[in-house]
Amino acid sequence: MFLLMQLNSLAKTPIVIIVGFYFSGIIINNYIDIPFFIWWISIASLLLNTLIFKNHKNADLLILSLFLCLGGLNHSKIMETGASHLQNFSSEQEHQISGFVEKCDLKNNKTQITLKQISIKNNKFYPFKGKILLTIKNTQLIFLYGDIVEFTGKIIIPSGRRNPGEFDYKKYLQNNDIFALVYLDKNNIPHILEKKYFSLRRIANIVKLKIEEIIDKSTYGDQNAILKALIIGMRGDITPETKQAFIDSGIIHVLAVSGLHVGYVTLVFYVIFGLLRFPPKTRTILTIITLFFYACIVDFKPSVVRAVIMASMVLFGKAFEKRSNIYNSLATAALIQTLVSPLQIFDIGFQLSFTAVFSIIYIYKNLNQKLDKLSKFDFNNKFVEGIKQLFLVSLSALLGTLPLTIYYFNRIPVISLLTNLFAVPLVGLIAALGFAQVILGYFSDIINICYGEIQMILIGFLEFLTKFTSRLPFAYFNIKSISINMVIYLYLLLFAILNIEKTKIKKYLLFGIMISLNVMVWKNVFTEPKLKITFFDVHQGDAIFFQFPKGKNMLIDTGDRTFRKNYAKLVILPYLQREGIDQIDILCLTHPHNDHIGGAPLLLKNLGINEIWEADIVAASKTYKEIHVLIDSLQIPIKKLHAGDVINFSKDIKLFCLHPSNIFLDQKSNNYNDYSTVFKLSHKDIDILLTGDAEYKSEEYVSLWADFLNSEILKVPHHGSKTSSTEHFISYIKPEIAIISVGKGNKFKHPSKKIISRYKKLGTQIHRTDQDHALVIESDGINYEIINYQ
Repeated sequence: MFLLMQLNSLAKTPIVIIVGFYFSGIIINNYIDIPFFIWWISIASLLLNTLIFKNHKNADLLILSLFLCLGGLNHSKIMETGASHLQNFSSEQEHQISGFVEKCDLKNNKTQITLKQISIKNNKFYPFKGKILLTIKNTQLIFLYGDIVEFTGKIIIPSGRRNPGEFDYKKYLQNNDIFALVYLDKNNIPHILEKKYFSLRRIANIVKLKIEEIIDKSTYGDQNAILKALIIGMRGDITPETKQAFIDSGIIHVLAVSGLHVGYVTLVFYVIFGLLRFPPKTRTILTIITLFFYACIVDFKPSVVRAVIMASMVLFGKAFEKRSNIYNSLATAALIQTLVSPLQIFDIGFQLSFTAVFSIIYIYKNLNQKLDKLSKFDFNNKFVEGIKQLFLVSLSALLGTLPLTIYYFNRIPVISLLTNLFAVPLVGLIAALGFAQVILGYFSDIINICYGEIQMILIGFLEFLTKFTSRLPFAYFNIKSISINMVIYLYLLLFAILNIEKTKIKKYLLFGIMISLNVMVWKNVFTEPKLKITFFDVHQGDAIFFQFPKGKNMLIDTGDRTFRKNYAKLVILPYLQREGIDQIDILCLTHPHNDHIGGAPLLLKNLGINEIWEADIVAASKTYKEIHVLIDSLQIPIKKLHAGDVINFSKDIKLFCLHPSNIFLDQKSNNYNDYSTVFKLSHKDIDILLTGDAEYKSEEYVSLWADFLNSEILKVPHHGSKTSSTEHFISYIKPEIAIISVGKGNKFKHPSKKIISRYKKLGTQIHRTDQDHALVIESDGINYEIINYQ
């Protein structure tokens, strides 16, 4: 209380300022990783100084510094790992594991359980910090909060980004304190050792199951899945197609339980407690308890916790006649959530949720005032006024979250301005009826079924409109990835534009634009563009993308396409979209094996491709024929490559084709690997040798180039197979770094240990995509640099 009183001199929104400093501490420790004890010493020192100099003019700064250190301390404590932390657990064997069930979700015929209080048996059970996400495949079992379960399984430490710009699943899990994964099947189901019967969250789980049962009795299909998402936050049964339609139409947010739902719960129970003649203060306290219980039911989703805290503060202020500031309420909600879990600040959902609410508060008011000044239209008509307000709320949320949307998802959801006009009120109606259905349906199946019939119509209409708008050509625009610095710049620009009428802001905006333009112009003048090479992680396959200094690009191979996965769809196409690339200048297919050309049909259908390069052979495979039908239909020119071909990309970049030669082609080998096109790309003093799946027979021919093969960077032949990388061949290359494109746990057992040892004897640095993931290299022609994209 003393601290808050001291901060009253700072502003009308002291909590906002506190949260700003607290968040700064978390961010600082995230990038610098300051030891835990240093934060403790800093806090103790600042606390002592604050008490001594509480009346000093700089007391406010001491208090804010205290909160900054508190943020750093909290983050440091969460990230503190030791021998007893799951993050450091390493074993290829199965172990007997026990854990406390925190959450259980049913998703697409599988059960996912979040476990805490982990113990792992090694002669006896030892406790470990961190949580485990347990997935049981091909089954849907119910476990409740408080169940203590035991099972036998292999602990897997999740990997980070496998390719540049990909979703970082490991970081997402860590933000939720999950550091390990275990996968079981229906034949290895955990057994319950103990049940914790007296727990509020366990009761909430039981209520959630009852709500699910009520919904299941009255609805089915996509409508059933969407209603569950809207009422209790269960999105696992929504089909991928439906979910994608909501994403493309810019209204995926309506499927998240958030402030709208908390508002209905608040209204319903505040009225119910009023009808029961409870005094105002008692009514308020009971309503707040009910809101907390609802947060338990939906497993404390960040958007719900935020809304519950804000609603509670408003209700409390009203009942006890205390004025509340909406910005302080929002900041308090953020502070409480991140005090419990500081890593939430890095969660996409947390960021978008709070940014959207702040935008609706701040930008809506600003836009509404501007519109009233500029417009001569009379908004006295209540319907027109309602449409105007809904549009401005939608526009405010879009503008406020747009920089983050571009940063994380590389798209601008233009259609959302339109779709929100029908989606928000329609979802509001569905949610209101849903809460009524759950309450009344508990007492009567007939009432439940009647509500269900109405919901089937309303949700079906919502789904139809969503899918229709998602297919419109202007629904959204993909856009190139932006940096975090650009995100900050966009927010500063937005703030300046919203306050353009203020003279000082106008001057700063003009000055800022001039500075920005100068930086962009002179940066291009003094910074010479580099050659960028991305060796994708496409499991057991190859895909290498070259981005040349003057704007051209070349893709060598496209990864595999199996019954379950198409790596062009999963890896290559999303990367190109993030880079703002919709056209490939040269697509080179080294040889007609599926792990090198499998993704080509998808790329041919979705991108503009100017030219195809391939070896001068013909294959009988289905994929090869499909590719050539598409090439012929699209009238894309094909260049057949032969040893001795030289392609000049610029005066500094040349590509030499070293294999196959006409003599080799005349031999008619039955092994397509031996026909692999082998290139050497020279960028001034830096050479890159690309070998496809060449094996020892073709290596004999390539070795005739002798010392010309010498290269700093080598793409290792045939995934590091023992049938390639002969000592004679690699002795000419003498690579500084060798990249092995290989899949983890592949059935061929690539790479060979013998081949790895052979390269290490040359002093070569080994980079394996199964262990080290994708590799990005930039070259200025004199030196090359490995780029960290994590």
